[in-house]
Formats: sequence, structure tokens, C-alpha cells
Amino acid sequence: MSNREKTIWANMLLDIIIALYFFPQVFAMKDGIGVNVDEMVGIIGTVIVMAIVGSSIIYWLLDVGKDEAEDERDHAINAKAHKLGYWSVVVTISFLIGHVVLNETTLELFSYQYEEMNPGQIATYMLFSLVISAFIKDGAKLFFYRRGY
Repeated sequence: MSNREKTIWANMLLDIIIALYFFPQVFAMKDGIGVNVDEMVGIIGTVIVMAIVGSSIIYWLLDVGKDEAEDERDHAINAKAHKLGYWSVVVTISFLIGHVVLNETTLELFSYQYEEMNPGQIATYMLFSLVISAFIKDGAKLFFYRRGY
């Protein structure tokens, strides 16, 4: 396994650990992000520390500064992976927009709202879609590197 693949694996693992810490705590807030500002500041501070420490450990263990030079195969793999990441953002944001529109439509037509959506919740869902996109992009890179193109 090349140093580039090890770095992608390590970054994906760090992203998963941070997401497993962040999203359950944010979604568990009863009154939303706006009411729990102090708790949210603590969560974000912890996430920042986790990201800095984790990235430093990855850099130190894998000696990321000595990456191999990229050739046209690497550029093609990056382009394919970024394309898949882009389309995953498009799809997840489209689902989020549909969710918000359907929620508001059912409220107006049937006086029923299956989920009260506030701006903080929408922002959290958008952040979740970006995390999914990054995971898909990195997973695609690993797939294409293992596959050989």
C-alpha cells in the first residue's frame, strides 16, 4: 500500500471518528443549536482539538511530507473521485431541499408538520451532506487506487 493510500485511510478514519462524536451530540440537542450555544461551543472546540491532534498524528506517523509525485494516473483518479463527491453533494442537498419543501407543504395543506426544521438543523444536515461527500470522494480514491486506474 502506498503512502498516499495510507494517508487517505487515516484521514477517512479521523473523519469518521469526528463525525461519530459530533453528529449524535448535535442531533440529541432538545431545543436546537440556537438555544444550546454554550454546549455547541464546547462540541466545536472539542472537534477542532480532535482534528488538529489527529492530523498531527497522521502527519507524524505517515510522514506525509514525503509524498510521491503525482502523475497523470493520479490526476485521473482525483478527477473521478471529485466528480463522485460533487454528485453526492448534489443528490444529498436535493434531498434536503425536497425534505424542507415537503415539510412546509404538508404543514400548509394538512396542518401537519412531521419535523420542525430550524435553520440550525438545516445547517447541520448540510454539514452532514458535506461529510458524506468527503467520505464518498475518499472512498472512491481508495477504490480507484486499488483497482489500478
